[in-house]
Amino acid sequence: MKQKKKNAIKLLFAVFLMGLTSSKLQAQQAVIASGNNASGGGGTASYSVGQMIQVNNSSADGSAIQGIQFAFDGANLSIIDLQTNLEITTYPNPTTSVIHVNIDKVDQNTFDYQLFSISGQLVRRGKVQSKTTKIDVNNLETASYILKINNSSNQTTKSFKIIKN
Repeated sequence: MKQKKKNAIKLLFAVFLMGLTSSKLQAQQAVIASGNNASGGGGTASYSVGQMIQVNNSSADGSAIQGIQFAFDGANLSIIDLQTNLEITTYPNPTTSVIHVNIDKVDQNTFDYQLFSISGQLVRRGKVQSKTTKIDVNNLETASYILKINNSSNQTTKSFKIIKN
């Protein structure tokens, strides 16, 4: 009986020690895809890709939001072709109903567009009629698409990844 009592006291003592030390232990809170350390003149930072937990840290020197993935809502994608000095812009991206294609020198050139699903199926095509052309995507499924802008020689001038919400 004395042996059982000693074992019970040892077990309680071990549980007590584990309780004290576990409050000091820290572990990773998420499974992440990748990460690394970055350093520069302003200091160092560790970062990860795929972390879903958000932690806000702030002080008098600044603030950081850790572990959140930011989306680019309402972003304009703009490309300037250095050979032709042609600027092509698409917006909004992501979109829910319409894509605007803005070509700064459309009167000098003839362009058409092709919108492909991610699997390569042609879902929309048409001519770029003016400086800003609207492409209706309201009836398309929520997915990612590739928008190709072609010149009069049927060569792809630019391609854009479009996200339909």
